[in-house]
Amino acid sequence: MHSDDNILSKKGMITIVVIFIAVMILGLVLLALGYNESFYSRTSSVRAIFTAVTYLGEPVVFILLIGIFYIAYNKRFAKNLALSLMVSTYMNSILKDTFRDPRPASNFDANEISPENPQGLARTSYGFPSGHNQTAVSAWGYIAYHFCNRLWVVMLMVVIIFLVGLSRLVIGAHDLQDVIGGFLIGLVLLVLFVFIEPLASKRFNKLSMQFQLIFIVISSVMLFLLGTFLFPATGLGLLPDPPSYTDSGSYALVGGVLLGLGVGYILENRYIGYEPGELENKQKFLNLILGMMIAIAVYFGLESAKDVFDSVVFRYVRYALISFVLVFFVPLVLVKISKKS
Repeated sequence: MHSDDNILSKKGMITIVVIFIAVMILGLVLLALGYNESFYSRTSSVRAIFTAVTYLGEPVVFILLIGIFYIAYNKRFAKNLALSLMVSTYMNSILKDTFRDPRPASNFDANEISPENPQGLARTSYGFPSGHNQTAVSAWGYIAYHFCNRLWVVMLMVVIIFLVGLSRLVIGAHDLQDVIGGFLIGLVLLVLFVFIEPLASKRFNKLSMQFQLIFIVISSVMLFLLGTFLFPATGLGLLPDPPSYTDSGSYALVGGVLLGLGVGYILENRYIGYEPGELENKQKFLNLILGMMIAIAVYFGLESAKDVFDSVVFRYVRYALISFVLVFFVPLVLVKISKKS
């Protein structure tokens, strides 16, 4: 297992640079040869398989992943995994809304045709860079970094990242430049996070709890408001007349997660002190089952109300509550149950 206090070794940096250059050259060659939109499959069974694969880059999968690590493995690692994802997700939205790149013609679903979506767009956000691929690198790549001494874990993470990128091409969600761009940007952000996070955490941990909470709240609100007011129709930009401030996009999601995760993590460490590393495997398993049941119930309960409260504010509040429940309320319940048994 890799220590979170260590940064990338010289050998690791050389490996990453070689991968970066190789992927960039391969992408440029394929683009020059005219393969930008050539990977889309018209075979429904193939698209069905890769539609399932693409879920490995979905937010709900990452929430489950973070929850599993938080409850049954290591809280700090789970927190850092979430932060790596938030950085990448927020930057991806900024880049999408700045470049305003259209998606390929294969981004079509007849079932989506409506007065608001006359073109039947299957996905209404901009194309470049691919969010699924960028966040896959940030999440699965950070797991590979953490477990860098276990070759099978690293190889599995590499395969998952590759499959997520391939799936976006096969199902017609992105063209090659979107996926290559997502991979390269995700890799750069991951490396920066690995270097900066330990230094930032040391400084942050020296602050009093009051200042930590104030910093988290202000940062969360600022990120939410900045992205939302700069790009009020984020996530819907490809529509002919996109509505503003609806329950869409990543600015409210990231801002809400930062608020719930940050406040919950600080309060949990101070007042609860749940430590999964000190538990026996049987207790970890039982805690994981109960904890994830609570988190999933809250997640889908709040998700079911998003059509009623179609507002960017509700999106922000919803993800703040989901994150807070996961990192504070769930450990509170587990500790109380453990004391009674």
